[in-house]
Amino acid sequence: MMTEADPPLRRPVPVEEPWSAAYWAGARERELRITRCDACERYVHPPQPVCPSCLHDGLTAIRVSGRGQIYGFSVMHLPGVPGFEPPFVVAVVELDEQPGLLAVGNVLHCELPDIAVGMPVEVTFEDLDDAMTLPQWQPVGSG
Repeated sequence: MMTEADPPLRRPVPVEEPWSAAYWAGARERELRITRCDACERYVHPPQPVCPSCLHDGLTAIRVSGRGQIYGFSVMHLPGVPGFEPPFVVAVVELDEQPGLLAVGNVLHCELPDIAVGMPVEVTFEDLDDAMTLPQWQPVGSG
């Protein structure tokens, strides 16, 4: 049981792996970088050490447009995730660069009733602290 003396629970942050370092470095520089296979040229996200299409281990992080459309979303109404104040939206976004290229994040700068599947969105960045910046999503033109 928490008491008033207990520190607030911190929001969980992603763990940076060697193959995701370019993704997180891009986020800190306010660029959305998605890895692309050097052999078959398919985009691969989330970052992985090998291409799931051709198993090639040569992947290069490429700056992408940061635009797409909401593929699906969920509105979280109940508390329970440390660092998140409900309601908040978790969305799966299909990026414009490739059919089936999906990224997950929160939708910011938008009223809940306005969020819909197919809505055009663009990347925005949320600084959690000096070391972690998260790519998030907002309606095109809202930022």
